[in-house]
Amino acid sequence: MAKITLVSRNFPPLSGGMERLVYEMYRGLSQAHEVRLLGPHGCKQYASPGSEVGETRISPTLLFVFLTALKGVYLRVFKGASEVVIGGSGLVGPVVILLARLSGARSVVLLHGLDIIADSRAYQWFFVPLLRRADVAVCNSRNTARLAVKHGVAEERIVIINPGVTLPGETPAESVARAKLGFAGEKVLLSVGRLLPRKGITEFIDKTLSLLVKGDPDWRLLIAGSEPKNALNRPTESVLANIEMAIARHGLQDKVKLLGHADDDQLAVLYAAADAFVFPLVETPGDVEGFGMVAIEAAAFGTPTVAFDCGGVGDAVVDGINGALVDAGDYAGFADAIRKVVAADLRQSSRQFAQDFSWANYGRQIESCLDEVTR
Repeated sequence: MAKITLVSRNFPPLSGGMERLVYEMYRGLSQAHEVRLLGPHGCKQYASPGSEVGETRISPTLLFVFLTALKGVYLRVFKGASEVVIGGSGLVGPVVILLARLSGARSVVLLHGLDIIADSRAYQWFFVPLLRRADVAVCNSRNTARLAVKHGVAEERIVIINPGVTLPGETPAESVARAKLGFAGEKVLLSVGRLLPRKGITEFIDKTLSLLVKGDPDWRLLIAGSEPKNALNRPTESVLANIEMAIARHGLQDKVKLLGHADDDQLAVLYAAADAFVFPLVETPGDVEGFGMVAIEAAAFGTPTVAFDCGGVGDAVVDGINGALVDAGDYAGFADAIRKVVAADLRQSSRQFAQDFSWANYGRQIESCLDEVTR
């Protein structure tokens, strides 16, 4: 059993893919190790019983980093040192390096993509150089690893571990889910995730959905997600408003349904009902899709994904197995890929593909990484 300090802004009660990943990692590590948690205000209610916890309000961000460092130093002085300090993202890299040096501990930082390329001179000047000092950088995809190397992280310090997903037990039958949503006999496309510019939903409606509907009026698009409130890279304009304008431009009000936030039970029905999940990512300065966890979540329900080959999505979608990858910006090709994927019926191969991305498998890889770093 090792003594571990986990430092992360991305942790419940905040929600999102990174938060779920760090939480699942924490849960797995807590079963075999003594894990101290330094996280956002409210994280204590999600911590293991008896764990040492330091909570800090997440805003402003620099104050969160500073106060979290102080709390970490306090716990180090009065509660003892850790053998390993893990950072949930590059944002807390300075805290991780500081606490590791004070404790003589090994340092591990999870990198997700945006935390390498963040469009901030101060971040690039101060945070990124400290990330290079971590003993291990755990990257969530091959693309994130490439970005890390490009920004000076030594290749021999990088380990690639794809995120996991919660594999469903019994999934709703496609016919039952479709009937529940009222879409029997129609072709259903689904988008799930925070409404951010890089998700490319506005462009997809303008350039692909409008094309699909012209050829066949039975296509429908369901959009589950809302604009982020606590994201570090909040857009300067309303993505939701842009989506609504695109819908109006093409007269697609009866073809697109904006669902807002959907809980896990609602998502299970949506995934089961959809013919395909669409991931029309666009290259966005200062932002990147690190992996594409949502494509694996869709696959777990038997729903294939059609995606532009941007960021780390190539690790989450394999052509002909759980969907198709399309050259970025080829919207006509995207429409063709949707038709082909829906006709191919990849539900069974998608489910099988998702099995390799269980949280249990993710936990085993993290444990192996820690074994190596503490050896």
